[in-house]
Amino acid sequence: TCALRSKQWYQRRVRGSHLAVGWQHTHSRPRWALWHAFRSHKGYFMGGFQGGVPAALKTYATCPLHLLIYTSLQHVLHDHTPLKTAVPNACVSATFSSLSVILLTNPLDLVCTRMYNQKRNAYYSNVRECVQLTLEREGWRGFWKGTTANFLRTAPHMIITIYTWDWLRRRGLELQMMETDMGDS
Repeated sequence: TCALRSKQWYQRRVRGSHLAVGWQHTHSRPRWALWHAFRSHKGYFMGGFQGGVPAALKTYATCPLHLLIYTSLQHVLHDHTPLKTAVPNACVSATFSSLSVILLTNPLDLVCTRMYNQKRNAYYSNVRECVQLTLEREGWRGFWKGTTANFLRTAPHMIITIYTWDWLRRRGLELQMMETDMGDS
């Protein structure tokens, strides 16, 4: 079948190589990258959205989990540690919530990256096949490749994003309290 053919092609392609993902794009300009993404695959429109399903799965799993862990950690740190001020509390909470979320969602991120970094259906025809081949070739530890780089990329972003969200939320509550006080007068 198609899955067996792509698996055999993948094994021939990667034989002797230690890299799990093998297609490097050679675009000279961003507009050419977009042009080739949409034009070179079957169906002009769908070529640009290759790997969209694993990206959506990762986003759906990550966002609520990150906010839940962040808020819980923030309350624990405020109640049981000397971190009462907003900035240190937000930084520590965002860092630890990023770490826990990355450990939980790195397999989805790995699958998403591998689906993106291939020519259309060259290595994996679907998410299930990507997971299956990764498990066969690299074992369970293969799903956590790149965790350190992912954390170093995500933690600063999350500290800024979550602190901004928290500051805007607190500012909104302050404005709401001021409006209530002004309405009572």
